Amino acid sequence: LLWLLFRKFHESTSWSNSISFCCSGCLPREPLPFSVTGRLPTLVELENYALDQWECFLLQLINSSQVEKGTTFSSSMMKTFQRGLLSSRDGEAAKLSENGFQFLLMETNAQLWYIMREYISSAEERGVDPTDLISFLLELSFHTQGAAYSLSTLTEVQRVAIMDLMELGLVKLQQGRKDSWFIPTKLATNLSSSLSDSAASKEGIVVVETNFRLYAYSASKLHCEILRLFSRVEYQLPNL
Repeated sequence: LLWLLFRKFHESTSWSNSISFCCSGCLPREPLPFSVTGRLPTLVELENYALDQWECFLLQLINSSQVEKGTTFSSSMMKTFQRGLLSSRDGEAAKLSENGFQFLLMETNAQLWYIMREYISSAEERGVDPTDLISFLLELSFHTQGAAYSLSTLTEVQRVAIMDLMELGLVKLQQGRKDSWFIPTKLATNLSSSLSDSAASKEGIVVVETNFRLYAYSASKLHCEILRLFSRVEYQLPNL
C-alpha cells in the first residue's frame, strides 16, 4: 500500500510539489542556501557514503566482528533489522533464518523496502504513530538528492527517524556553525521508485568451475561475508 501510494504521487509532478502539504499540513521544506551550508558532498561522495553505511548495516546481521570499530546502531533499528531475519535458541547466539538468507540475496531496493516495512510495522512498539512515520518517509522520498535541509524544521518524531535513517545511509548529517542539516542520499529518493529500479551497488564477478571451485572478484566486505555463508574460503587476495 505504501509503495502504491509512493508510485502514484511520483507519477505526477504537480502532486510532488505539494506532497508535504498533503501529508503534514505545512509547506514543503526548502533546501538551505549555499551561504549557510558551504560546500556539500558531491553526488558521487554521497552515493559512496550511502553504500558504505548500508553495507556496514548488513554486515551487522552476518558477522558483527567485520563491522568497523566505533560503529554503533540504535536498538530500535537493530530490533527492526532482526525481525524475521534471525533465529535463536535458548543459550545460543542468533543465526540467520531462512528469510535472512533470502534477504541477503535481494536487490538493494527490495532489502530497503523490507526494512522500511518492518520499521513502520514496529512503530507503535516505539510509541510512534505509524501515520506520522509514513507521512515523513513519503515526504523525504521527494526531497532533492544532495540538497541540505535544516534539522530545526523537524518534529521530535522526525528527528528520531532521521537518526535511524542515517544509520542505514538514507541521509547524511552535517553540523554547521549555527545550524545542522540532513542530506538525502539516493537510497532515500529511491523510496518513491519501483522495486524493479535497483539501487547502485558495487560490481563484482563470481566464477564457478565444474569442480565447484569458486572465484569471486569483489572488494566488498559484505560480498565476502555472504560468500562465507555458502562456501569455504581457502585464499583471499586483494579484490579476489
